Amino acid sequence: MKRDYSRILIPFVYFIAGATGIASVATTFYYKDDLQLTPAQVAILGSIAIIPWSIKPVYGFLSDRQPIWGFRRKPYLFLSGLMGAFGYFSMATWVHSYHQVMIALLISAMGFALADVIVDGIVAERSRDQKVAGKLQSICRASIMVGALSVAYLSGILVDSIGPRNVFFITGTLPLFTSALAIIITEDKTDFAVFSLKETWTKFKHAFTRDLLWAIVFVFIWRATPSSGGGLSYYMIDELGFDAEFFGRLSMISHAMSIVGILFFRKFLLSISLRTLFFWIIIASVILSMPTIGLVYGWYEYLGMSPRFFALADTFISAPLTEIAFIPLMVLTARLCPKGIEATMFAVLASIMNIGLAVSDLGGAWLLNYFDVHQAIGDTAANYAGLDKVLWVAILSSFLPMPFLWKLPDVRVTEELSAPSAHQVMKDITGTEKKDIA
Repeated sequence: MKRDYSRILIPFVYFIAGATGIASVATTFYYKDDLQLTPAQVAILGSIAIIPWSIKPVYGFLSDRQPIWGFRRKPYLFLSGLMGAFGYFSMATWVHSYHQVMIALLISAMGFALADVIVDGIVAERSRDQKVAGKLQSICRASIMVGALSVAYLSGILVDSIGPRNVFFITGTLPLFTSALAIIITEDKTDFAVFSLKETWTKFKHAFTRDLLWAIVFVFIWRATPSSGGGLSYYMIDELGFDAEFFGRLSMISHAMSIVGILFFRKFLLSISLRTLFFWIIIASVILSMPTIGLVYGWYEYLGMSPRFFALADTFISAPLTEIAFIPLMVLTARLCPKGIEATMFAVLASIMNIGLAVSDLGGAWLLNYFDVHQAIGDTAANYAGLDKVLWVAILSSFLPMPFLWKLPDVRVTEELSAPSAHQVMKDITGTEKKDIA
């Protein structure tokens, strides 16, 4: 009897997605030293890399409605691995300019987004009841974190020992395992129902109530507030002397504390209403961002500590908030999905959030250009004099969603998790959090 490998597909693909974080530190030094990109260009690349994640409903439609040789999952999953590998192998070899790396990032991101959609589809197919749905979603999130945490420290060491481009060679091999698994998994050929655009559009029109639109505005603004781009990372390297190994150490602490954030959320915050939760998350995000400003202002000197210890302490304290903020955001998204078109509406809302992240990076790029923040290029000296202003704008912009907070449905996470459509709550939009390490 032929063994069915499809049961290992879900954790495997998510583990690979997390493990590609081995290239995270390499990417920073690759942009800065190999390609000599400005922080603003790095921020723009970040927004471009989100584009494939912002059109996930298109991939889902193709996979569901356009089988290849009768298969809806295997061929697309095989292709996704090849695309992800091609992007990293390109950065390891022929990419030597801003526009070339843009192409490589788009192809790679498209591959990972496609793989995410395929696995989401399999998760949805198997989530026939609440118990199974909860188990599968826990496996997905845990697999990502285990993958990311397992390579976090190694990501910095490898940059120092073999260089960024060779790290990309290693990273490029990871998606190929997804393609290999796609070949051996079992999938039955399928017939599919004819997609009714008219029926779907009718449901969408009825779904878009005033309350839903206000909530969408809140979610979009929440994600679209400007970031500091790559300016802070460049400052840490040029002015504070942080090396690749130390960035790897920060990454490891960040991922470990993110797990702590999830455990804290499940233990203490499940019964709090989303309005109250988001209010305090906004307040906490501003307060916990203050140490980032402190790195620029040199607060560590007044405290009698090194900038490295200050950065470690900052990451240790602030990293859990990332996951604490992410989970209720996904709960809210699930809460907005009307019955009958839950999966389609969720994909659309997730795409809106990803577009918000792209706008966030573009806002960061504009701020960096406006305040003329850049590293040393040729005979031009580095200029980080305006970085504190960029950080202040980015931090204080966290208050922008506050006026729309009271338009949200007053629901608790525990109420949503007990709803029939709760399997939609934690569908992951992997790779969209891209914050400066601080």
